[in-house]
Amino acid sequence: MNKVNTINNFIHAKIVCFSIVLLSVLFCNNTYAETAKVSGIYNEDLEPTCVNEGYKVIDEQGTIRLEVIPAKGHQFSDWTVDSEHGIKTHRCKICGYEETVHISSISDDAIPRLNLKGSLEGIGKKARVVVEADYQSQDQNFTCFCILTLQGHSTYGLPKKNYTLRFYDDQEGNHKHKLKFKNWRKEHKYILKANYADLSQSRNLVGGRIWADMIQTRNHVSPRIMDLPTYGTVDGFPIVVYLNDSFMGLYTLNLHKDDDLYKLEKEEQEALLICNAQTSEESLFLSPAAFVEDYSSDWEIEFCGTEDESWVKESFNQFVSFVMNSNDQEFKENLGNYLDTDAAVDYLLFIYALGLQNSGAKDLVLLNYDGRWIPSAFDMDEAFGLDEKNERYLRSSEFVPKLSEGIWNSNTGSLLWDRLLNNFTDQVFDRYRMLRNSSFSEDYMIKCVHDFIYSVPEIWYDEDFYLYPDRPVKDDEMIVQIEKYIKDRLQVLDQVFGGEEK
Repeated sequence: MNKVNTINNFIHAKIVCFSIVLLSVLFCNNTYAETAKVSGIYNEDLEPTCVNEGYKVIDEQGTIRLEVIPAKGHQFSDWTVDSEHGIKTHRCKICGYEETVHISSISDDAIPRLNLKGSLEGIGKKARVVVEADYQSQDQNFTCFCILTLQGHSTYGLPKKNYTLRFYDDQEGNHKHKLKFKNWRKEHKYILKANYADLSQSRNLVGGRIWADMIQTRNHVSPRIMDLPTYGTVDGFPIVVYLNDSFMGLYTLNLHKDDDLYKLEKEEQEALLICNAQTSEESLFLSPAAFVEDYSSDWEIEFCGTEDESWVKESFNQFVSFVMNSNDQEFKENLGNYLDTDAAVDYLLFIYALGLQNSGAKDLVLLNYDGRWIPSAFDMDEAFGLDEKNERYLRSSEFVPKLSEGIWNSNTGSLLWDRLLNNFTDQVFDRYRMLRNSSFSEDYMIKCVHDFIYSVPEIWYDEDFYLYPDRPVKDDEMIVQIEKYIKDRLQVLDQVFGGEEK
C-alpha cells in the first residue's frame, strides 16, 4: 500500500510540475523557450486546423520561440435545404465538419408559395401553357388552373424568366378565377417577376413605393390617379415558386400594367401608351410616332377605350409636334395643354434619384384620361445603379443633368426632358428640395429597401442565388451596394439641385 502511494505521489508531482511549466509558457517567454528546448516537445512545426491554432518553431541562436499560426476556419459547401425536416446543412470541405441549422422558424408560409403542376415546354410570349396552380400563404389558399405566357422584352433570353399568370377555374380558360391580394382590386391576371439581375428583388417594388409617396405630396394630381389603390404604379410581394415540387426561384408577384390597374374606361377616349425603345428618334421626341402594329413599335398602344385608335395617335403626335416645334415662350405657356407638368417634373426627378438612366424613354408610361398625357413610373428594375446588361454597377455620378453656357442638358437624350428642365427650372429645383425631406430622404429610401429585404427569409435568397449564380454581386453584398448608392447618389444630386436633407 505504501509503495502504491509512493508511485501515485510521484505521478501527481510530475503532473503538477508539467502544469506549472505550461502555465509559465503563457507568462514568460524565456522559461517557455528554455523548457521547449530542453524537453524537445516543440521541436517540430504544428500545422493549424480549421478550429485550432498551429505554430512554427523558430530557433534564434539557441533560443526557441513559437510563431502562432491562426486557425484556418471552415470552408463550407453550399447549404443543402431539407424543407421537410426544417433544417439546412453544409459541410466543411477540409475537415468534413457538418453544421446543421434549424429553419423551422422560417416555415413555408413565411412568404407565399406557388406550386405549379405541369409542363412549361413550348411556352412563349404568345404560346400559352396550362398548368395547375396551388397557392399557399398565411392569408389565403387556393387551387385552380393557370395559363402562363412569357413576359418582358429585354429579359426574354435570361435564364430566369418572367411570366404572365392568368388564373381560371377551368382548364379551357373560360371562367376567370379572380383573386384579391393586399389592397388591390380583384383580378385574375398578374406578373410573376423574376428580377434576375436584381438579387435583392427589391428595386422594382421599392421604386413603386417611392413613386406612390411622391404622388401623395404633389400639388396637383388627377382625381383618377388618386382613386387608384397604388396610384397607378407597380406593387407586389415576394413569393417562392415551385414547378412539380422542384424549386423554381424567388420571385415577386406583381400587378399587371393594363387598363384594370389604371381603371381606364371602355367606350371612352382614355388610353395607355408605353415606350418600348431606349434611344430612337421616336422615343426621344425627335420625330412623330409611327405606331407599328407589332412588338418592334417604339410606342405601343397598350389600351384604347374606343375601337377606333386614330384619336390616340393624333393626340400623341400633336403633343410630339408641340415639343419639337414650339418656341420657349409657347412651351412654357402651353405645355400644360398636352402634358401634366407636375407629374412630368416628378418623373424627371424620380429617374434621377433612383439612377434610372434609360427611363427617360424606355418604359415610360403615359396615361390619358382627359386629353392630357400623364407620365407614370412602373418598371424600375435598374434602380440604384444596376446596369441593364447585368455587367456592372453604375457609379453614383453617372446620369446627372449638366449645365453648359446657361443651357441644361438633361442627359436623357430626350427633347421633352431637355425642354422641361430648361423651361421649368425653378419648379424642378423647388420640387427636388421639397422631396429631399420626404420621399428622397436618405433614411426613408434605405428604410424602404430594408423593409422589403428583411421581409424575405434569408434562406430563399440563398436558394435563388445557388440556382441562378450568374449575378454581378454576391448575396451578402446586396444591401451594402444599395445603401452606398443611395447615400452617394443623393450627395451628387444635392450638388446639382442644391438640396439638403434637414
